[in-house]
This record gives sequence, structure tokens and C-alpha cells, in this order.
Amino acid sequence: MKNFKLILLLALVFLAGVVAGVVGTRAVVRRIVNEAAVHPERVQAVIERSLTLRLRLDNEQQAKLHGILSDTHDQLKDLRREYGPQFTLIISNANGQITAMLTPEQQARYEALKQKNHPWLRAIQQGSGQ
Repeated sequence: MKNFKLILLLALVFLAGVVAGVVGTRAVVRRIVNEAAVHPERVQAVIERSLTLRLRLDNEQQAKLHGILSDTHDQLKDLRREYGPQFTLIISNANGQITAMLTPEQQARYEALKQKNHPWLRAIQQGSGQ
């Protein structure tokens, strides 16, 4: 009986560790993704630093990498500027359709869920005047 309790305790500790790891990883990934979406300019510096260290780039390679990533950043910024309004409209329309099909109680829960879990959707709603 003593061995059973010990095994059960070890299993519970292991399970608690797994759960804590999953929850912690999810929180960190969500924060990183949100940060990258809100501040895309910071992503370039992180990529440059990581590639410089991992690939042991010399000064000339670092300068070329900076130029490549700067050009890529500018192209992506232009792409976001061009397609951003369409993306916002699509998300806003879907949000409106979802809200319309819900009961008032469900709408309140939906709004709370969006506030808690989807800050990018809040930003889109604020930008579209909803």
C-alpha cells in the first residue's frame, strides 16, 4: 500500500509538471506572437541577433543580413498596408455575424472572451469603429 501511494504521488507530481509546462508555454507563445504583431519592427532585431550568434556571422555578413531583413521588413510593411484594410473588413464582418447569431448572454461572454484572449481582434474592432 505504501508503494502505491508513492507511485500515485509521483504520478501526480509528474502530471502537475506537464500541466504547468503546457500552460506556461502557451502563455509565453501567446505573448511573443502578440508582441510581434503589435511591434513588428522588434522582430528584425531579434532575428539579426539570433542569426549572428548562431551562424557566427562576420561584420560584412551582418551588414548584408541587416540589408536583407530591412528590405524584407519594408516589403511586408507595404503588404500589410495594402491588404490590412481587407483583412480588417473580413474579420470585422465575421465578428458581426457571430455577434448577431448569439443571445444577449452569449454576446456578453463572447465579448469577455475576446477581451481576454484576442487583443488583436479588439484592435481591429476599434479601428473599424465597432
